[in-house]
Amino acid sequence: MRNFYIRLALSNVKKNKPVYYPFFLTNILSVMIFFCLASIQNQTIIATLPGSYIFVQFLKVGVVMTGIFAGVFLLYTNGLLIRQRKKELGLYTIFGLEKKHIAKVLILESMLLTTAGLVAGIVLGIVLGKLFFLVLLKLLHLDSGLTFQFLTEALVQTSICFIVIGVFILFYNLFSVMKAKPVELLYAAHKGDDYHSFVGLKAFLGILCIGGAYALILTTPSPIDIIGRVFPIALLILVGTLFFFSSCSVVLLQALKKNDSYYYKPENFISVSGLIYRLKQNAKGLSNICILSTVVMVIATTTLALYVGQKEMISFRFPMETKISVSDIVDGQPTLPQFVHKTAEQYDMEISREADYNVTYISGVYKDNTISVYQPDIYPPDMTCGIYLITWEDYSRMEERAEPLEADEVFVFSSSKDLGVSEISFDSLKYRVKAELSELAIQSKSMLSSETHYYIICPMQKDIDNILAELSPAENKFSQTYNMMFDAEGGQETDFNAALHNQLGSSYAGAKYENAETKRQSDNFTYGGFLFIGLLLSLLFMIFLALVIYYKQITEGYSDRYNFEVMQKVGLDRNEVSAIVHKEIRTMFFLPLLIAVIHLAVSLYAVAMLVAVFGLTNVLVLLLCAGTISLLFAFIYMVMYFSTAKTYCKIVMR
Repeated sequence: MRNFYIRLALSNVKKNKPVYYPFFLTNILSVMIFFCLASIQNQTIIATLPGSYIFVQFLKVGVVMTGIFAGVFLLYTNGLLIRQRKKELGLYTIFGLEKKHIAKVLILESMLLTTAGLVAGIVLGIVLGKLFFLVLLKLLHLDSGLTFQFLTEALVQTSICFIVIGVFILFYNLFSVMKAKPVELLYAAHKGDDYHSFVGLKAFLGILCIGGAYALILTTPSPIDIIGRVFPIALLILVGTLFFFSSCSVVLLQALKKNDSYYYKPENFISVSGLIYRLKQNAKGLSNICILSTVVMVIATTTLALYVGQKEMISFRFPMETKISVSDIVDGQPTLPQFVHKTAEQYDMEISREADYNVTYISGVYKDNTISVYQPDIYPPDMTCGIYLITWEDYSRMEERAEPLEADEVFVFSSSKDLGVSEISFDSLKYRVKAELSELAIQSKSMLSSETHYYIICPMQKDIDNILAELSPAENKFSQTYNMMFDAEGGQETDFNAALHNQLGSSYAGAKYENAETKRQSDNFTYGGFLFIGLLLSLLFMIFLALVIYYKQITEGYSDRYNFEVMQKVGLDRNEVSAIVHKEIRTMFFLPLLIAVIHLAVSLYAVAMLVAVFGLTNVLVLLLCAGTISLLFAFIYMVMYFSTAKTYCKIVMR
């Protein structure tokens, strides 16, 4: 008897290969991606790389996210799969098998698919793991001679994750079959999503949710604020998209239906009625396709923009190649320019551009033309800003033609939007703004900057002392440093920077050294890692998207095979029926792509805010990446659609 159940389980998988094989392939690829990420996360060489801490932490998050998304979407697509098989399982009950017998068959099928998928996925992960590792090394600009190691930790993590997913899928199948009556099993494949009630109300809620999400995105005041809005925005778009496909589009079609001059034409009569039926029947699947498409494009755009925009981020953070600051210079010590020039002579380097200045920094708040010291118990964190006080004497060394200042005048420069004020106060101490500077040699400017820095050019040092006396900042709220920024050219740049860095700490108190090239190498690990994980997650979502499209094509195929026969019986010829049905299918499957592109277009404002937190403030880079990703994704989407449409045609024409 046991052999009978095993043979039946094997026979079921073989006979249902159009349904089972894509799910099985998706399971294999999900295991492969999870195993590769887990293996790379546990590679000892990764943890030893300089500046790799953020990447390693992001890898851990990526492994967890891959496991969660794999579980959610395998469970969802399994629901589509089991729906197609319920008629077959219902026939088993009619032929005399009890539900406990069907349960045994389902258990054996689940064990077979889970075990085979796990083994095949791990083997494929071992084979392709080195390729993924080489891609990662290329993105990180590292030596390709590093080897990829097979690790038992990754094997254990992968096995536990997908065995748990397999158990959840088995319990779902058993529950959905055991609770259903035989007649419900027979007609389950023809039952769509239940969205027929309260269509008008749901359409209104859908517009409200999507409009609310867009409003939250477009009214975000600063880059920091967008982080706190990510979850409500995602939730509103998710709910709004579901309601759109179940109700908003149906309401629009019903409005066309009431237009007699449009509706009572053979091609419009059938296509409008058919689309209303299809959208009601497939709302959940279409909304999932739309959300998956949006997620793929947003993830790919964000990670690609951060990787491509590294040069822009470095340029924004470093107006000059190197920045040095010290807290104090003892009498008799060489000044920073003397120290830098002497070291440059030793390595035949030429200092091409430089600026040295004393600066007083205050952690402050700017509100209503008044600058105050930031106090956590009074002001929210997003109101904090950096206040930098510089004397006119130091500023005049940066700008050869600097206009002189009167005793009660200041120059003002903002790293983000201009202040547009004629007067500025430090509590009760007031100064007239002689001019608001459009540029400053030591600070870049961007409207999207996540941090606002205000530079105040004061007439003399005594004015800065008066401001400090007026504000009375706590010791941890202000600092006074002597800074120098410069560019250096020559053939021994690496040795020069290393010597400068090493000698600086031993020569000056409170020394801090920052270099654009060092930062660039560190960013390669961070943003190259982001892009790698983003590509793998996008690949995972694309796999699930292809699977959802495939199952929707199968569902439509079996439904339309019957519809073909009915419409031909009422007088339409085969070519007319085929043209109408294919028009409905194309409209239904390309509508999610259109809505996803709209979601992406609006989300770019939030993405621009988000990447600005990392320092990418060039909107053009983001737009180019978004355009490239959108075109590439649209091409892949059409390839997936037309590939799966072949299966649809085979079912319909059979």
